[in-house]
Amino acid sequence: MKANQDKLQRLLSDKKTLEQVAKSPDAQALAGMISQGQDQASLKKIAADAAKGDTSQLSQLIQNIVRSPGGAELLQRLSGTINQK
Repeated sequence: MKANQDKLQRLLSDKKTLEQVAKSPDAQALAGMISQGQDQASLKKIAADAAKGDTSQLSQLIQNIVRSPGGAELLQRLSGTINQK
């Protein structure tokens, strides 16, 4: 668990890699899936609630993505891309 946290921390501090991942076609597709059916205010509230420790809405959003056609595969590809960095 600590190793994953360390890796995530390194990724978040590596702005060049983070930018490359964020501009990837998979990240763009994920952003489209996240915003589908959600307005900016709703997404901001989900993020703010998650930052305060209430991750229920974020979990629901992720579950919706995983259940959508191609969603799980998309998340796996993004995870692989991140793990390569």
